[in-house]
Amino acid sequence: MSPAARRALLLAGGAFLAASAAALLLLFRVDRAVTRAAAPEALRAESVRPLGFEALSPTPVAGDAAGDGAVLGVAEASGELLLATGSGLEAGGRTLGVLDGLPSLRVGAVASWRGTPVFALERGGWGRLAPSGPERAVSGFDPLEVRSFAETDGGELLLGARQGLFRASFASGELEKLDDASVLSLALLPTGEVAVGGESGLRIVAPGRAEARLVATPDRWVSRVAVVDGKLWVATATGAALGLLEATTLTAHPRGADAVDGVAFDGAFRFVPTDDPPRLASLLPDGTRREVPAPERFRRLFVAGGQLLADGPTGLRRHDPARGFELVREASPGLPAPHVNALAADGARLWLGFFDGGLATADPGASPLRASPAPSGGAWGVNAILPVAGVVWAATLRGAFRIEGEDVRAVDGAGAAFALAQTTSGLAIGYGQGVLLPARRLLSAWHGLPGNQAYALAADGSSLWVGTPTGLGRVERQRVAWRVLAGEGKLPHPWVTALFAGDDGLFIATYGGGIAVRRRGGADAPFEPFPETRGLRVNAGALLALPDGRLCAGTQGSGVWCSDRARTRFARLDLPLPSPDVFSLAAFPKEAPEHFFAGTSEGLLRLPADALPETR
Repeated sequence: MSPAARRALLLAGGAFLAASAAALLLLFRVDRAVTRAAAPEALRAESVRPLGFEALSPTPVAGDAAGDGAVLGVAEASGELLLATGSGLEAGGRTLGVLDGLPSLRVGAVASWRGTPVFALERGGWGRLAPSGPERAVSGFDPLEVRSFAETDGGELLLGARQGLFRASFASGELEKLDDASVLSLALLPTGEVAVGGESGLRIVAPGRAEARLVATPDRWVSRVAVVDGKLWVATATGAALGLLEATTLTAHPRGADAVDGVAFDGAFRFVPTDDPPRLASLLPDGTRREVPAPERFRRLFVAGGQLLADGPTGLRRHDPARGFELVREASPGLPAPHVNALAADGARLWLGFFDGGLATADPGASPLRASPAPSGGAWGVNAILPVAGVVWAATLRGAFRIEGEDVRAVDGAGAAFALAQTTSGLAIGYGQGVLLPARRLLSAWHGLPGNQAYALAADGSSLWVGTPTGLGRVERQRVAWRVLAGEGKLPHPWVTALFAGDDGLFIATYGGGIAVRRRGGADAPFEPFPETRGLRVNAGALLALPDGRLCAGTQGSGVWCSDRARTRFARLDLPLPSPDVFSLAAFPKEAPEHFFAGTSEGLLRLPADALPETR
């Protein structure tokens, strides 16, 4: 062998030995890490966090709030019904809402924990109802989005959340995570295990066991889990399925394809069919199905205190086998739907438009605050409302509509409508395909607008400002005279969601860049952002100018922001909002406001106008 070959062999051998030593060292370190991670103390540190409760204080601001009042959850606590509703937490004949300290209005789940009422907000967060009032749960796992509760025979509280399955022992001061999978529904099994249904299927969790047992279902979306006479039932997106408790696969019920939700009661799985006529259906383990008429179309079924309950438009009913469905609680006054996407004041009425509904009207000063459905025709998914001389115009996902009294007429247009503006020559309508001018001319990106989607409009004398997701345009004499594009960097964000043309300039609200103003001064006038609003996502159309000079904006996740009277800076207002997602604002009357309204994703807030805090 040549010297060069021996040298190469020696180098290769040395490299092999070095690599082997490194691999052994790595294995040793991994083994030590695994050993440490497997230690009970390490496992406990990963899965257990301190749990405490903090008192929630009533707001000092006068006002009231309204939700849709629908019952979302029922439990029995200390012999009384505890209700989770779209208008707050109802207990002992009293409804607690955002003015009582709840962080948001809609309560999605309730339970009794050794006689103490516990609740979970639909938006996220949970707590308990103490003798002194509501308290918020605080743990190292926050924020928790709890969808379901269950109490074990030993008095432990199980929490099914989007972040997983958790367990709390009474007065222990600790919260333990049992499983990572997202939870929609829980059911306790006779074996002590927990059946967990969620967006990713059905899991059987045994506290203390390392891994959950997976059970196959016809669809992975499991909205409801129940135990009926020793069998496991689920409601999925494709219907009901059942099987033995120890089964690895559940079989679809032959007559339960429409059972996408329901409850277990008296040996059957009960649910509400979605087609006519209104009725209650029961699926039995032998494959049969029974139906009984219902007085109205129920929205949800519940089991509490050994009783079957149903919530409908007229209220909460209890099912009696002999007498049928008896009304035990009338529907609380409120809104036809929770998500108030548009507001407008007109004469003696407040108009409301809903994200997933039509139109409604309310008496602005009536107590309690409530709204009644208004003639809407085919209007659905309301984005903007504009009253003009006794006629109300609505921009909706089904197009634009003209409402005068009981007469509702669709406007010939270009599909879904998003914005409205009254110009000197008539009504302008913002569509997804451009802006329709009063002269019935549709301008789009082809004509020079920054984009086709006209989400924001503002009349400015004889001109019209048009905001799109890709910039800002100005229309003069039925043509696009000027524009700012996304790549120019002049706007704080190219997605323009709301506009206000005032004497001191054009105020531009954006989704993600906050608010800016373009002062008067010709085509070269600069855009001046308000730094304190940087990053704010102002919702479409949620910009309101008050007669005293203040300008207010509704944001996604950050509540209401208002300027000072000189419009030099903005600040967030501390208001008891039903939700921090604010989609619409209104003042009534417009010329001399007595009330301020904020429409949110969970309801409507009303404040006395003089209770609106000033921005200093």
